[in-house]
Amino acid sequence: MTAHVPTMFLAIILVGGVLSLSVGVVADRSQRDGMPYWAVGLMLHSVAYILFSQRGQTADFASIVVANSLIACALATFTEGLYVFYRCKPSRWLIWLPIGLVFFSFMALLDQLGLRIIVGSTVFVAQCLLILHFMWGKRLQTAGRGKYFLAGGVIVMTAMLMVRVFGAASGATSSMLSLKDSNLIQTLTFLGALVALLLLSFGFVLMSKERSDQLNQVLATSDELTGLANRRRLNEVLVVETARAQRSGHALGLAMIDIDQFKDYNDHYGHQAGDDCLKQVALAIAGAAQRAGDLAARYGGEEFVLILPDADANAARRVAEGLRQSIEALALHHVRSPSGRVTISIGVAALASGGPTDPESLLHAADTALYRAKNEGRNQVQVAPDASGAAAESAPVSTKLVQLVWRTAFESGNPVIDTQHRALFADANKLLGAMLEDQQKDVVAALVEAFIADVVQHFREEEAIITRAGFPGAAGHASLHQALIEKASTLASHFRAGNLSIGEMFEYLAHDVVARHMLIVDHEFFPYLRART
Repeated sequence: MTAHVPTMFLAIILVGGVLSLSVGVVADRSQRDGMPYWAVGLMLHSVAYILFSQRGQTADFASIVVANSLIACALATFTEGLYVFYRCKPSRWLIWLPIGLVFFSFMALLDQLGLRIIVGSTVFVAQCLLILHFMWGKRLQTAGRGKYFLAGGVIVMTAMLMVRVFGAASGATSSMLSLKDSNLIQTLTFLGALVALLLLSFGFVLMSKERSDQLNQVLATSDELTGLANRRRLNEVLVVETARAQRSGHALGLAMIDIDQFKDYNDHYGHQAGDDCLKQVALAIAGAAQRAGDLAARYGGEEFVLILPDADANAARRVAEGLRQSIEALALHHVRSPSGRVTISIGVAALASGGPTDPESLLHAADTALYRAKNEGRNQVQVAPDASGAAAESAPVSTKLVQLVWRTAFESGNPVIDTQHRALFADANKLLGAMLEDQQKDVVAALVEAFIADVVQHFREEEAIITRAGFPGAAGHASLHQALIEKASTLASHFRAGNLSIGEMFEYLAHDVVARHMLIVDHEFFPYLRART
């Protein structure tokens, strides 16, 4: 079965043109989704096939050299659009170099059809493989099914080009390779081009739509200023977690947080400074929500809430106290505060027999405890009385309680630092899990030594990176590193002596290294790293 060449040319030109106009009409540059590039790429593809269709009726330079260069340009434009979609800085020499290769090689091989097809198709295949390689690296960042359609289109195009390469390499006749004659190779070429166009366009538009839907969902459940969950999301999760805790008999803790004398802070420093303060506090609160099930939310104004599944009142109090210390350690100046810095007050409550048993009463109990914390001098944690009885104290410690979960909000943008931070999260989880499961001392000792070694190595490399980035506080940051290393050595000595408690190790890993240092202090140099990317 062979295709009628003029009909196939017309179909590809019309489909490409219609798709280009359709994508161009819906494209919005402000969305930064790469669709304008896609519309241009589709149009370049259509123009290339218009020139192909004029083979023999116009100069070979236009129908061969320019037409194939436009195909390379279309693929480069598609690639550029993908980089824009993923907000990545493109390697432009790698993207646009193939156009020059095609142009000059086709000029040199104008009278050698077989070699011309092999060289040109090989370059086009390399461009397709670049797209597939980039998409594979970003596969986890892409929600939905659009990526599969797009990748499918690239694969079809690659297969079509490989057919032409093998045909030319195997010595197929000029009539079989020529775009003017109807034959099996040309039928596969045209059908592949048509299917690829449809898959590429549908896939990219679907990817853009799916990302917009995902963004809308995030915006509907996230606080615009702080990025934490909003009140709506908080209510939904609290209802679900309360029901789950009641069914399973597991604990559920809740901490209500209020920034002390925030109105005075706004009045003195201005609303812009107030917003910046809210963002920094919110970042610390997000860092306290370390496990997969934890939720940090903005309750309203300067009030926040932490939902802590599988945490009784005592465990929730420890998390709250670590958070309180972390905010105090930020040392945000507040001249109208008795301490001279921004502080928070926290009320803690938990589901308990004789105490809160539903979402409303749990919130009310935490709010009452918060009110007491503020009345008794602020900058403290208070626990709702009905949630701190013997049942909470006798509850068994769960490994899940102290699992640390890496979140994209913690990323600095530097691949070395982010990779090492994730590795330290993994080290901490292994060590804490081993200690809570009462594994043999030599197993725990090996994990302790491995964790400390990783911390020391990370600190050295981080210091070198932030110094090169021009971070003015690099020397002071190195001093903080030294203090943390010395504490690590002290803890290791205590462990070897047999008197290291789980609480001490948890305080060091989850509070000093993660919540305070990695998730708060390190953010001071993030802008300097991002400025160099």
